[in-house]
Amino acid sequence: MNRRTFIQIGAGTAALMAAPRWALAFYQSPTTIPLFGTALRGVGPGGIPVAAPDAFAAPVTGVTHYTININQFQDAGVCPTLGPTTLWGYNPANPLGGGSQPQKHLGGILVGTKGVPIQITFRNNLNVPKHILPNDQTIPDANLGFNRTAVHLHGGLVPWITDGGPFDWFDPNGNVGTSFLNNQVLNPGAAAGEAEYYYPLNQSARFLWYHDHAVGITRLNAYAGIASALLLRDGFEINLKNQGLPEFIENSVLAGTTIQELPLAIQDKIFVGSNLAAVDPTYEGVTTPGSLWYAHVYERNRWKAQGNTVGGNLTPPDPSVVAEFFGDTMLVNGTAFPRTSVEPRRYRLRLLDACNARFLNLQLYVADGSANGITLDPATGFPTNAPALCDPNNPGGSATVLQIGTEGGFLPRPARIPTNVPFNPVTLTGSLLMAPAERPDILVDFNAHPGKSIILYNDAPAPFPGGAPVNDYFPGWNAKKNTGGNPVNALTPAGFGPNSRILMRFDVGTTVTAPADVPLTINTTTDLSGGLDTPLIPFGVSTPPPGVAVRSLTLNEAFDPFGRLIQLLGTTAFPGSPSAGFGRAYTDPATETPLVGATEVWEVFNTTADVHPMHFHLVNVQVINREPFKVSSLGSTSGGVNVTGPATPPQPNETGWKETVPMYPGTVTRVIMKFDLPTVPFTVPSSPRTGGNEYVWHCHILEHEEHDMMRPLVVI
Repeated sequence: MNRRTFIQIGAGTAALMAAPRWALAFYQSPTTIPLFGTALRGVGPGGIPVAAPDAFAAPVTGVTHYTININQFQDAGVCPTLGPTTLWGYNPANPLGGGSQPQKHLGGILVGTKGVPIQITFRNNLNVPKHILPNDQTIPDANLGFNRTAVHLHGGLVPWITDGGPFDWFDPNGNVGTSFLNNQVLNPGAAAGEAEYYYPLNQSARFLWYHDHAVGITRLNAYAGIASALLLRDGFEINLKNQGLPEFIENSVLAGTTIQELPLAIQDKIFVGSNLAAVDPTYEGVTTPGSLWYAHVYERNRWKAQGNTVGGNLTPPDPSVVAEFFGDTMLVNGTAFPRTSVEPRRYRLRLLDACNARFLNLQLYVADGSANGITLDPATGFPTNAPALCDPNNPGGSATVLQIGTEGGFLPRPARIPTNVPFNPVTLTGSLLMAPAERPDILVDFNAHPGKSIILYNDAPAPFPGGAPVNDYFPGWNAKKNTGGNPVNALTPAGFGPNSRILMRFDVGTTVTAPADVPLTINTTTDLSGGLDTPLIPFGVSTPPPGVAVRSLTLNEAFDPFGRLIQLLGTTAFPGSPSAGFGRAYTDPATETPLVGATEVWEVFNTTADVHPMHFHLVNVQVINREPFKVSSLGSTSGGVNVTGPATPPQPNETGWKETVPMYPGTVTRVIMKFDLPTVPFTVPSSPRTGGNEYVWHCHILEHEEHDMMRPLVVI
């Protein structure tokens, strides 16, 4: 289904016109940001700060305690050629390694151990005059305050009071959301602006991350920088080092040996230049060169519908929410287009797509000596570079890498992923496809390329999967006038941004330092299921089990009172007139109310033209299958849903546990989950807002989540 093809959800529902959709792009980063002009930031002293425990035990629970501040600060290293970048972000009160360590983007990394709980005091120090980004207060609950924060441990099995849901917010002055019970339970003596969070960490090894989730401003706070990582270890993962898994990053830092585990957080941003006042005079964010720019004008001529009369004569405000936001400058670990030196040996890359809306199709190519490192075939647009031969099971022989895990932990069996397959818009396939919030865990070996450089490259369209050329930045992309009323932009010079395809460069050395790598015995036949939580169905089974309750849900698009495109979740029952569609607002009464301990199959029907990465709080899920269906048959009174093809099993690299699942247009995605609650040493009260244990499920395209693709998940 191509983007903006007609989508009809029952008689009378507005049909979306076949026209491109993209976020505002009249402003772009300066063309003076060099590719590979920054060094990839490491972890620990001198790099991204890591949190160390406090000297005192946590109140109430007595477990290991941390204190993490949430500050406004400037980071001069994000984009050095422009100037310091004003950011919001986490900063540990006690950084690992001690001393006075400057706050840096993505700071506050935590390392935890399975079964060893921790408790954290987060301090909201955002006592500042305004948000650093334009804040549209017409979307639901954005008017509750610009400096609210709520800390969500993404992927964590945590009690609902410390899940960091949208209404679990707190501000510097002691104001709190209607679901905020954190301090009442965990620290009755907490000061104004503090919030207590308890994490049991009773999960298998995985890459968790934590980020802001305050209702109405999540997309802004996350883009502003309020995000960091939590690496969770366990005994199974430790034993894998005997089979060739590289040493953990924290151990390598302490021992002073080569760091072979590299967490890589990928983001796309747009940076303010000296021309902002002339090009964008209504911009309300920070305006100094080097600061972040975020889209704030809704272009109605790009989103049209037949029969869309609700609010048709209203003018969207400025600032306004936009449908999706795509940056033109790629950051990895908090700096623009970085480079890093590696040895010709095995590495473990812990990847995170931390973009607001941009999907990634990651590839690895040998740099060709050009200013960009990549040369594109003018006929196909594909790189002409040699592929990187990085298969750790066959060093020097195969253009593949080995994926060993997802955001839900290890795969039951590793999957081989190609390094040089461009995105195919017909089959929707490529190399390593990543949706926002997904976190592949891969092994690579640079043994075949001593003295060479390897480019980490992306060509996923934005929006995904249909795309629009205006969101695909590379030299030559904007030589032609963009459609949709955009002015002609300056041509990107070779060796500089804007560029959304070049992410970073690995410079491979010629020698290997001691100790030598342990021989690798992990391959596609290795059974890693012993490191996973017990499956609800056998890994690899692609049919729903008999006797399990099935819940049918929908992903929808509609228009708000300003005529702006809005994404909504719903059931397969119309909440009102069929002409209004299936969608429900986040604040409507909960419809997803499973019982504690219940197992359910959710079949989620995507009636839109986007791939939506659906994220589930509390639970991990197993993907069962996907099946195409006729959208117009959904909700029909003449019979069941009309499927249009066979059900297909999950891809090999999504056969384990997941908590962020891409759901494709015109497709029903079936997942299975069990609603167990964590065991904690205190009484968890019911939510005063929804009753029960209040979680959510939502799209992790943050502009979709905010407006208004999120629903309560209340476990009772």
